[in-house]
Amino acid sequence: MSSLKIFSHAPTRIDLAGGTLDIWPIYLFLKDALTLNVGINLYAEAVLEEKKTASAKGIITLRSEDQKTELKLEWDELEKIQPHPTLELHVKFLRYFAKQKKPSPSAGESDLFLSTLARSPAGAGLGGSSTLSIAIVGALGSWARGKSVDPAQEGERFIELVRDVETTVIRVPAGLQDYYGAMYGGLQTIRWMPVSHQRESLPLEILSELEKRLLLFYSGQSRNSGINNWALFKGYIDRESEVQNKFAKINDTTQKLLNALKNRLWREAGALIAEEWAIRKTLAPGITTPEIDEAFQIASRSFPDVSGKICGAGGGGCFFFYFPNPLTTEQRTRLIAAVEATGVRHLPFQTVPKGLEIRNA
Repeated sequence: MSSLKIFSHAPTRIDLAGGTLDIWPIYLFLKDALTLNVGINLYAEAVLEEKKTASAKGIITLRSEDQKTELKLEWDELEKIQPHPTLELHVKFLRYFAKQKKPSPSAGESDLFLSTLARSPAGAGLGGSSTLSIAIVGALGSWARGKSVDPAQEGERFIELVRDVETTVIRVPAGLQDYYGAMYGGLQTIRWMPVSHQRESLPLEILSELEKRLLLFYSGQSRNSGINNWALFKGYIDRESEVQNKFAKINDTTQKLLNALKNRLWREAGALIAEEWAIRKTLAPGITTPEIDEAFQIASRSFPDVSGKICGAGGGGCFFFYFPNPLTTEQRTRLIAAVEATGVRHLPFQTVPKGLEIRNA
């Protein structure tokens, strides 16, 4: 067998509005539920290499570069192994795709190396775990079938697979928007419908203009989106009217934000981002943090029209600032320095028009 090498990467996302509405079955109870997010180049990456084995049974090596963990095992151990949590997704996706591959790799004719790297901080609220899963299935799916995964034709099917596998790891209902951000990138809306969902990419001109108006920061505090989302999910399903009403208001605000962005109404867009965040902060205790509140206070002293919100479910992680008018280089530099002086870290990024990409060496 000749050596095979596959590179796969997928973008994380900033959720502009409508997060948490993407959890089944919450979106079924809302009118025209919508989420709006934008792909950014804090990629999750996967490298897969297969070559003829030098051992009797073949060796699998799984590695997480950012978590500094590695697992070596033989093919006949794959179904029995209990991996470290940082490699649980690697193992579960490999089990699935090894069964799809023809001929089966279990005969021990090959060594397999799968390494991953997440460029967003752990627990950042940028959908990093879900993005990593998309990158992994991009590499493994291409390996198992002998042809690259095509997001345009197969994206929805692979999203369903990742959702189901990742849910067995986090053990609470999984939101869907992270998978769409990773699979398709760009500035997109996802309307959550019965059976299938409707995705729309906004024009690249709007994507470019939006990038000029955003600054992204990491609070330094990792958070567990599954815990926060589960509390909100339970409140909604338990028919807590206050939670249900707030979700409806978030959805209404997201619809208006989409219209503002489509029409380049940048000041109105900022007001709507602020409105979504004001509602979201009241959903549960601890969604915002003192460090993040302080960062917003610093920004608002120099830029009264700044808005923004936490990325993901809250409780720490990343947050972004939005400015109706792009800042000058000097203004950006001064503001970043003032916020970083509090211990918060600026995360430079670029928006990206594409999602999952795969290439062979």
